[in-house]
This record gives sequence, C-alpha cells and structure tokens, in this order.
Amino acid sequence: MSRIPAGQRHEQELKALELSNAGHSIEVIAERLDISPRTAARRVQAALQRIPAQEADTLRRQSEARFNGWMRRATALLDSPDLSIPDTVRVLGLLLSLERERVQLYGLRLPSAVVVQHELMGPEGTGPLAGSAGVLTGPSGVQR
Repeated sequence: MSRIPAGQRHEQELKALELSNAGHSIEVIAERLDISPRTAARRVQAALQRIPAQEADTLRRQSEARFNGWMRRATALLDSPDLSIPDTVRVLGLLLSLERERVQLYGLRLPSAVVVQHELMGPEGTGPLAGSAGVLTGPSGVQR
C-alpha cells in the first residue's frame, strides 16, 4: 500500500467533507475521489475531527435539517392514495435509510430489521383481502 503525501491527503479530506456535506454517500465520494469506500470514510472522519466542536455542531444541525426535509417529502408521498404497495415499500425503505444516516450522524443505533405489513382492502364494503408483508433489513441484511 503506497502512502500519499500529507498535502494530498489533506486535500482529499477537505473534498470528501465537502461532498459529504452536500449529501453524497461514501460510495459516491469514493468514486469521485478515485479511492476505496473505506478510505473515503476515513477521509471524511479525519476532516470532521479537525473541525472545532462548535463548527461540527453546526454541520450536524445542517445535516439534520436536510434529513428532516427529505423525510417530510417521503412522508408526504406515503399520504398519496395512488401509491402502489411496491412504491410504498420503497418509500418506507428510503425513510429507514434516512433514519440510519441520521442515527450515524449522532452515533446512535437502529434496530437491525423492521417488518412492514400492509392490509389490502377489497372492493368497497367487502373488507380486507390477504395482506402483504415486506422486511426492510438493517445494514447487515440484504432483503428489501
């Protein structure tokens, strides 16, 4: 493994933080900087550690505001009567993903899986049909 000069590493850290603050994922940051995702995560972490505590709190609040806006939009989509069940499950997956990111921002933990069950209603007045369920798993799972 070759070491890069400190100046170049510092530039990567600043660029990684800038991309992270713009809402890009570690994978996108890694791709844009032509480094591995693990290195991209280290660069963002190193840049965050260089930020004074007050500035870090400001960045967290800005990220929190961004997450809240995205979550409001996704929640509004769930209120649409025309949203199909697969699209509902996708929106719920998005909300779970946003919550994971928010939790990571504050160093907290989320449950490893959430079961989503949706009851299908038959034609007017005929009651429920068979239900459908989906499992949205945490970072270690692969189901969606």
